[in-house]
Amino acid sequence: MISSRTTASTRKRVLLHSLVLGGLSITALLALYQSYRSHRAVRETHPPDEVPLPETAPHVSIILPVRNEEANVDACLTSLLAQDYPSFSITVIDDGSTDATPCLLEQWEARDRRIQVHRIDELPDGWAGKPHALHTGAILTKGEWLLFTDADTRHAPQTLRLMVGHALHRQVDLLSMCTNLMTASGTAMPLLMPLSEVILAHRVTPGEVSDPAYPRAFAFGQYILLRREAYVTTGGYAASYMRTTFIDDLALAEQFKHSSKRVELVNGRGLILNRQWTTWKSARQGWGKSCYSEIIRSRVPLGGVHAGLALIVYGLGPLLALIYALSTGKMHRLSTLLAGITLVGQIDAKRCFDREHGLPVTWSLTAPLSWAVFGIMVLDVARLILTGHGAHWKGRQIHVQEAPFSPPAQGSVPAPVKSSLSEISYPDGRENPAGYIGIDNVRKCMMPGLVICLFVEAS
Repeated sequence: MISSRTTASTRKRVLLHSLVLGGLSITALLALYQSYRSHRAVRETHPPDEVPLPETAPHVSIILPVRNEEANVDACLTSLLAQDYPSFSITVIDDGSTDATPCLLEQWEARDRRIQVHRIDELPDGWAGKPHALHTGAILTKGEWLLFTDADTRHAPQTLRLMVGHALHRQVDLLSMCTNLMTASGTAMPLLMPLSEVILAHRVTPGEVSDPAYPRAFAFGQYILLRREAYVTTGGYAASYMRTTFIDDLALAEQFKHSSKRVELVNGRGLILNRQWTTWKSARQGWGKSCYSEIIRSRVPLGGVHAGLALIVYGLGPLLALIYALSTGKMHRLSTLLAGITLVGQIDAKRCFDREHGLPVTWSLTAPLSWAVFGIMVLDVARLILTGHGAHWKGRQIHVQEAPFSPPAQGSVPAPVKSSLSEISYPDGRENPAGYIGIDNVRKCMMPGLVICLFVEAS
């Protein structure tokens, strides 16, 4: 009897040890891969070419969607009006602001004839706010090029000139850029933002974005410069599968790539300052907006629970294993080596982007904690879904319906964009439009946290 109990106990210990080694092997490989991809992404990100503009520079219509941006709109418009590009206009789409934004915009419109303001009082059914605002701006303007930008950005005077020159020189249809964060104060941004870029690098690097043979793409919504002709021929945000997306930047980039348009991502650090995730509340809301819709469309409500737990284990598991080894003196074990490799990989990957944002190395050492915090935030979104509560963004309830991802066939010509607001027929319940990133593409989204379905698969 004693012998059989001893044998059973030994088997359990062996099984547990094997599981720990297997898990740490996976985390070590994943951390090393993330480190490799992060270094590659930084290496492939180059500033825009400084080339002269043609004698007659194409007109650029700048589309600025705003909703309750009284704290940002003045500084943003000041920086946009200071652009040294010879031909541009600014169309501000006020998406139902309820603060002082409308009053400020009225003053700006009266002050400078290059600014036009269009207000949306009610969001039509079947649309998310930002895609509708951007598309409204596109059909209200006539510029040969469009620039989609955000109110929480500040633009250096040479930015538009450099970006248009680069796009013309490289014959790019959609050009976006990495930006600098305006502030690193608080803890939310230094903990979370660099890891968002680690996850992005895990999914696609700038070199892969510009590679026509590589299927994935990405753009930063803070700055997207695109040819109007390309926007029209791809369908833009008027496409049924684009109207409700809450990942409008990624969706647009992949729509262009799918339609055989040229997409490129450059290093715009020093050209654009971006202010976001200044508080934990803003980080939670920004995260929840995107994460909520993707878990819903995955048709796996429990997927957020699995992904959140996997993130927490990935962040804290190796760290706890190393602490245990140090406290017990069991340093000469394979598990200790694997845990150490994981930590080094995590810290190195985060350091790649911490350095880009000017963060000290002490923030890089928080990489394990950052992954755990990501996991907790994913679990919070899963809680909202499982309890029937929706996410909120800028005072609006986010209602996401399930629909399959159905882009046009490769090489086909999508329906053209409507040329006026009166020509748009909004869904009235007969159609269930989905965001561009749908059920079968959850792993492609690589949005903060969801893309960590990779972790779930690996575990």
